[in-house]
This record gives sequence, C-alpha cells and structure tokens, in this order.
Amino acid sequence: MSDVQSPQDPRKGPELSGVFARFKKFNTKFLLVTGFSVLIGALLNVVIARQGMHTLSGKSAYEIESGLNAANREYLTNHLADKAQHTNFVLGQAYADLEILSGIAQTMIDRGDELKPLFEKAASMPFFHDDLVYNPEGNWYQNRPDEPTGVAVWGYLGNKGTILPEVQGSVNDTSLLNLVLPAFKKYGSDKLQVYYVGPHTAPYVRVAPWADMGSSFDKLYPGHNEKNWYDFFFPNLVESWGKWIKDPEQLKKLKSTITVLAPYEDSAGGGMVITAFHPLWNKERTAFAGATALDLTLGQLIESIKDVRLAQSGFAFLVQSDGNVLAINEAGAGVLRLRSDSGQGQKSEGVAALQRHLKDSSEPAVAALSLPQNESIDYHEFTIGGEAHIIALQQLAGVNGWKGPGADIARENWTLAFVVPKKELYASLVAAQAAIEQSRTSIVTQQVVATIASLLVLMLGVYLVSRRMTGTLVALSSGATRMREGDYGVRIEVNSADEIGQLGVAFNEMASEIEAYTNNLEELVGERTRALEKANEEISELNAKLAQENIRLGAELNVARQLQLMVLPAPSELQEIPGLDIAGYMAPADEVGGDYYDVLRSDGLVKIGIGDVTGHGLESGVLMLMVQTAVRTLLAANEKDPKKFLSIVNKVIYQNIQRIRSDKNLSLTLLDYSDGQLQLTGQHEDLIIVRKDGTLDRVETMGLGLPIGIDLDISDFIGSIEVALEAGDVVTLFSDGITEAEDSSEEQYGIDRLCQVISRNHERNSKEIKDAIIEDVLAHVGYNKIHDDITVLVIKRV
Repeated sequence: MSDVQSPQDPRKGPELSGVFARFKKFNTKFLLVTGFSVLIGALLNVVIARQGMHTLSGKSAYEIESGLNAANREYLTNHLADKAQHTNFVLGQAYADLEILSGIAQTMIDRGDELKPLFEKAASMPFFHDDLVYNPEGNWYQNRPDEPTGVAVWGYLGNKGTILPEVQGSVNDTSLLNLVLPAFKKYGSDKLQVYYVGPHTAPYVRVAPWADMGSSFDKLYPGHNEKNWYDFFFPNLVESWGKWIKDPEQLKKLKSTITVLAPYEDSAGGGMVITAFHPLWNKERTAFAGATALDLTLGQLIESIKDVRLAQSGFAFLVQSDGNVLAINEAGAGVLRLRSDSGQGQKSEGVAALQRHLKDSSEPAVAALSLPQNESIDYHEFTIGGEAHIIALQQLAGVNGWKGPGADIARENWTLAFVVPKKELYASLVAAQAAIEQSRTSIVTQQVVATIASLLVLMLGVYLVSRRMTGTLVALSSGATRMREGDYGVRIEVNSADEIGQLGVAFNEMASEIEAYTNNLEELVGERTRALEKANEEISELNAKLAQENIRLGAELNVARQLQLMVLPAPSELQEIPGLDIAGYMAPADEVGGDYYDVLRSDGLVKIGIGDVTGHGLESGVLMLMVQTAVRTLLAANEKDPKKFLSIVNKVIYQNIQRIRSDKNLSLTLLDYSDGQLQLTGQHEDLIIVRKDGTLDRVETMGLGLPIGIDLDISDFIGSIEVALEAGDVVTLFSDGITEAEDSSEEQYGIDRLCQVISRNHERNSKEIKDAIIEDVLAHVGYNKIHDDITVLVIKRV
C-alpha cells in the first residue's frame, strides 16, 4: 500500500535524528510496547503459576470434593427422577386404561333403560351370548373357553342349577363387554387380566382373557363359594366405597376413585401383581353397582428396579408408604438386612400379600428410615453397618390404597429409593490428588518453555502486522488532511481485505459521497422542493374527496335516522288505543340508534315491545328495523301464543344476523295487553309499576328468556308473567341508556332515581310522566356527553 504524500507542516518542531528518530514512528513504539508487555506478562505468569501449584493440591481436593458432592447429588437425583417418572408412567397408563373402561361401564349403567333393547338383542347374538353351564360338583356356572370373555356365576346366585332371573338379566346387560374387555387386555399397559364384577348382591365375574375361574378358585381358595365374592376376597372394601357415596362432597374432592390393593404374589404364576378396582354407581349415585378391575403385573417394573446399577455396589428399591419393600435385588436386601416373608401366613381369605418391612430390619438406621411426605427428593447420608451411605428417595404419584380387612381406603404413595456407599462415590478424589502432585513439576517446566517460544513467535507476528497496519494508517491520516483542506477528490490505495483494508474502502466511499453531495447540493435541494410541492397537491385533492365523502355519508345516515323515527308509533296512533294512555320517547346516541319500542293493535289485543340492540350506530339501527318488521309481520299473521311469537322473532333475527355476519344481539320484552291483564315475555330491563295508591312494584324479566339473536332456538328458555292493571296504574318501560346516563363525575342516573320520579308524578297523564323522566335525566347529565340511546315508554290504564 502506498502512502499519499503531503507537504511538510511548518508548525512541526525539529525532527529527531539518529537512533532516536526510529522511536518517533508508530510501528516502532507499538512493537516495543507490545513486546515489553508480553515479556513482563509471561514472566509474571511463570512466577504466579509456580507459586500457585504449591497450593493447588490442597485447594483442588476441596474443589473436587465440592464438585463431586454436587455432581453425585445431581446424578443420583436426576437418575432417580427419571426412574420415578418411568414408574409413574407405567402405573399411570394402566390406571388410565381402567378409567376409560369404567367410563364405558358406568355409561351402560346410566343409560340402562335406553340401552335395554340393545342389551337383549346382543345377548341373543352368538358372539355376545354367554353359554353358562352348571357345575354341580363346584356349584357354580361358567361359560365355554371359546367365548371372548370368561363368565363365572357362583352357586349362591342360582337355585338348583338355574341362575336367578335377576342375575341372568344382569349378565345379559354386560354381554357387550365381550367386545370391550379383550381389547383393553390386548392393548395399552401390560395387564394379566381385565374384568367386570357385578354389584354386591350379584357379584358374578366377567374376565378377559377367558379363565377357568371356578376350578381355579376351588383349588386355590377353598370355601370361596360359601361366602359373597367381595366379602371373601376383599372384606370391608365395598363398605369403604359406601362411605364415599354417603359423602358426595368428599367424593367430588377425589381425583380418582381407582382403589389399588396391596401387591401380592399371583397364585397362578403371574409374579408380583396389584389389583386396581374402579367402583361403579347406580344411575342416581346413591348405591354401589359393581366394579371394573385389572390385575397389573409388576414383574417388568420390579426387574427394571432390581437391575439399577449405581457405582460398584449401589442399588435401588421400591417401598410402600407403610415401609413394605416391593422390589430390591438380593445384594441390596442384604445391605438393608431385610427379613423376607412371602406372606403365606397373612392371607385375606385367599390373597397372599408380600411382607418385607423396613422397620423389621436388624439395622437401626434402616428401621428408623423416614419416607418422604411430598414429591420433593429427599437426599441425605446415613450409616449402615458402620459405613456411610448416600440415599435419595422420591415419592411416586399417589393412589387410593386398601390394605386389607378392617382397613379403610386411604391415600397410598410408593417411594423409589437409591442407595450408594459413600466411599465409592469419592474414589476418584484420591486418584485426582495423586495425579495433581505428579503433574505439578512437569507443568511448570513445560510452561516456561512454552512461554519463551510463544514470546518469540508473538514478537515476530507483531513486527509484521505493525508494519502493514501503520502504512495504511499513515495514508489515511494524509488523505484526511487533504480533505480538510478542500481536496474532495483524494483517494487512497487499498491492497488488503482485512479491517484496515475495510477502513480504507470506507474512507474512499465517504470521500466520494462528500464530493457528490458538494457538487450536487443545489440540484438535490430543487428535487426535494418539487417532490414536496407534488405531495402537497395530492394531499389537497385527497382532503377535497374526503370532504365530499363525509357529506355523502352524513346524508345517508340522516336518511337512516329518518327511516328509524318514521317506523316508531305516532302520537295519534297511541291516542286511539282504548283504555290506555301511552307516551313514548327515543333519542339515539349517534345518528342512528339501536333502541326499539313499538305499540300495535290486532283483534282487541295490544302488543307492546321494547328492546335494546348491543351498541349503537347504523348496524344497530338496521337490526332494530328488522325486529320491528318481524313483530308487525307476526302480529298481522294473527300469531297469538306469546312464547311462540317471541321464539319466531328470535329465529328470524338470528338468521338475518348470520347472513350479514354481525356479532350484534338484543334484549327484547313483549307485552300483550287485553282487558286489564298484561302478559310479559322476553328478557329486558325491569318493568316498573306504580299502582294508583302509590305502591311501587318492580318486575324482573331476566328469567323470561335470553338475548335475541345469540342462538337459533331459545324456546326452552322463554318464560311468561301476567300482571293485572287497575285504572290509574302506571307501567314504565325503559332502556339502560336511562339508568346508565352519567353526569360529569361519572355517577350513573340509576333505577332508584327513576322510580322516585315516576312515583312523584304517577297521578299525571303518561305524556307528563314521560316529560318529567326525560327532563330529570337531562338535568342529571348536564353538559356531559350521552353515550347510549335513551328510550322510555309510559303506559297508564285509564
């Protein structure tokens, strides 16, 4: 890169000569400063490193131990959390299957009357028919092995080889489960059996896959057929469920009614299993009506826990809330000194439960071990046989547990635990200390050599870079000086693409732009002026168009307002109604309002309506005209039923709203008057009645219907009230624009004040009462803006 030459500045002092002249150059100073700094830094680094290595051994032991503590805790807790999540998933999947199955069975019970023809038809079909055969030796009834599910009916549910009719009917009502139970057995979680059990009065069993329940129970559980099935195998379980149904509030608080029995060794060779029941209720939810259940094998889950390997001899175990250990490998059981009992001596009339409790351990620390009471991981150290161990415990998801005869159903939480000898976790600490000591001397020597070599290489690189960099900087300095003197045509030569080269490119681009702006400034100002003048002309034209459009829209809105006011009943029409003195008033908040009132006559019946469309403006006004047209049309069609009348109006308005894709709706009350009787239908503001003697009544209409236009059919929600009117009684209808009118302090007018005005003036005619109301509302509002349409209709019987 070549420098741009510039003349000698006469203001500079005398230049240095000889050896000292080289120190004036930037690259020489840069090289000396950089080299000296690097050298000092390298020497300090060697000294500090040498001194630091002497204290490294002591500090490293502490740091490694702290790191190991954190790492071991994180490893154990994360591993435990993952294993607990997997365990929860395995059990939760099975419980979810049972919830779905119970939902189907409960629906069959709730809809039993409707589904009875289907049950009877299905029971007669070959696939669903249960061909029950009596076994006189065992005194039970059972279907054939080639059927989809096995059904067993016990002897006490029949009479001399014939099943009781009510029991047979119950069996037929569950024949559809031949289609459901096999599918739940085949898919989802790993289940041994899925079955349905009838109510306490008829506990027949339907199971998938088919099983020879009668023969198996005779062999494994002698005497089972002499006692109710529930009472023999699960005494007091049905009674515990009965407590739930007697306390509906407690039942609602339960997340699930699934009840899990204590794990036991399956007599049929299925390994460790748990039985999960889901009680079913009658349609009225007043009594127990049967249960769905499944036998879930824990073999795969238990083996996965037994196979957990932590360090050299660490292990995992799964324990119930009462301390009964469900899963542990043999080595772990030996460490914890557990006493194993197969449970043969603790049958619940035939079901053998596993018994291997922590409290029975001969190791005091194990016997005193406390299980966690929440889902937080409990991580601490304890001593077994004089040796320190680390234990981490994680509580699994809770279930409703039943532990046997005499026990109530209670919340049951299993706990997963990891146990590791502490010395195995810290074996790496001793090895690390020895390695650090061996490496200390060689590290110092290598660092000295590397520092010297690095210094030489760095000094050479600094020298080469400084020469290249300072040449470009000198050229940039010279070019900037010439630009300051007015030479905007100056350019510097760029020979590299690095940051220095990019700086040169930027300088040249800046010089070109300055030169262009300087030469073309007057032309640019002229172009900008012309552009501004053109934009100003376009804005003026647009303003003129907007003014014309505003005039057109104002005219259209005025026409719509006039149309809306034209359809309101004229005073002359109101005066022609015999027996009633009627006066009305409506003032929209915008050019077009959304309030509606009308008074119509037909065959001696006076139809009075008042409504309020949501919002106001043109769209609300159009909807108001739709309502007026629909009401007048139905009245002309001689529709007399008030509820049907309002329902048809709603359908017409709903369909129109859907067609115009509007989100509007309205409140609407219709009053039918004839011979002193006033019948109200539809939902709107309260009806205010002041009797001749001054007594005031407020009739609430919220329960007489729904807003018009929110649904196609509201006939089920329409109600009706009849009110008798005597001579001198005053009825006032109004929109919420009256009661919600605000003064300057944002205080609303309110219905109480409206009632007071009507009461004070009830002896006057309807027009005077109406004028008094409007005058009082406007006095309340003052100069404040009225935000909603104002409508009032006064009816007085004369």
